[in-house]
Amino acid sequence: MIQYMRLGKVPPKQHVTFYDEGKLLMEQCFTREGFEGPYSILYFRQPPTDENAVEILSIPGFCPFEQLAEQPLYRRHIKTQNMKASGDFLDARRVLMLNSDVQMCMVKPTEQSTRFFVNGDGDELYFIYKGTGRIESMFGVTPFRERDYVLIPRGTPYRIAWDDGRVGSAHQAGESGSSGSIGAAGRKVGGAHPTSNSVSPEYLVFEGRGWIDIPKEYRNRNGQITDYAPFCNRDFRGPEKLLEYSEKSHGKAPFKLVVKRDDKLTVHLFKHFPHDVAGWDGSVYPVAFNIHDYQPKTASVHLPPTIHITFAGNEFVVCSFVPRKVDYYDKDGIKAIPCPYGHASVHMDEILFYVDGNFTSRKGIDSDSISLHPAGIPHGPHPGTYEKSIGHDRTSELAVMCDTYKQLKLTKFAHELEDKDYHLTWVSKEAGEADTPGAR
Repeated sequence: MIQYMRLGKVPPKQHVTFYDEGKLLMEQCFTREGFEGPYSILYFRQPPTDENAVEILSIPGFCPFEQLAEQPLYRRHIKTQNMKASGDFLDARRVLMLNSDVQMCMVKPTEQSTRFFVNGDGDELYFIYKGTGRIESMFGVTPFRERDYVLIPRGTPYRIAWDDGRVGSAHQAGESGSSGSIGAAGRKVGGAHPTSNSVSPEYLVFEGRGWIDIPKEYRNRNGQITDYAPFCNRDFRGPEKLLEYSEKSHGKAPFKLVVKRDDKLTVHLFKHFPHDVAGWDGSVYPVAFNIHDYQPKTASVHLPPTIHITFAGNEFVVCSFVPRKVDYYDKDGIKAIPCPYGHASVHMDEILFYVDGNFTSRKGIDSDSISLHPAGIPHGPHPGTYEKSIGHDRTSELAVMCDTYKQLKLTKFAHELEDKDYHLTWVSKEAGEADTPGAR
């Protein structure tokens, strides 16, 4: 969905005979929007339809999950750092909040997996909060590093193979605010995670029920990413090589493919490894994009979050807040206020996943926290942060935001992780804190 790519061997024309070592390969068209949208064509050594059994699977908290029965309207803080889970990238996945357009999940795997997964309900956008590894799919091997987004098209069989030992990221070391520097007034959170074999990976996942892609306004009429977009085609990384079967890594038959459809799971069993592809080409395949490759736009006065949109879905957007220069207006004694202004959003719910650095407008928030500010209730900076931000010229914040038109409903699992006092932190004072003129 980003650009045309070709990997491995393909014939000179589509829908013609193509042999590999004397065997006719099975062509598969992987299409979007029926046959009207972008597509890829893959050539399988073993037909991908060669399954011999189907089983039902249940993973409580993922499929199925339970919605919170009563959800009074107030600002919420989900402390996902307290989340406990175990198992592979499916067993350790939990739905936190959702509407009919998007589901948001956290994944904290503790075990490697030999099984592959297909999401038949929507595209998936992973944010790699911790860890390194690779996405293995029928399109090949796509490595990922910390702070990557990984976009996986709906219907793609894939598994996550994460590195048992941490591999440091040059981006993180140099740009994520982990050196301890403080930008605009607020709280320093997170910091560099030490290199350790004991650190388990952690992923935030958006499941877009309609679609997830880069915003259409970032493309020209030929589909190329424009020169004024906050990223370029070179920033997106596709599969580096075709996937090769390994008994040590992928196990023995029967090979399991877990399929999600209508929030129910089935397990499809194969006698032969079903992801053995000789080659493919097209415009649909998994891609990785590092949040630090996002090029933020700044102005003399504060710009709205719209300027930080990175991905778009049906009735929702995902934004990236990265370390950047902030508002610099200074004329005749009047200065810009870098801290975000109060906002009454009457059409959209907003969630913010706090990653690293200094968060200008928030107190009591730590890395790995998720805040939910629902439509209908004004939100804004915590007391004391608004005025203190004046005069600062940079922010080290690193965060992922999602805005949705439809109301986000919490699951019971998310409610168990809630900081129940968060809604009142705008009026409660820290010990010894004086009233701040202009604070909200």
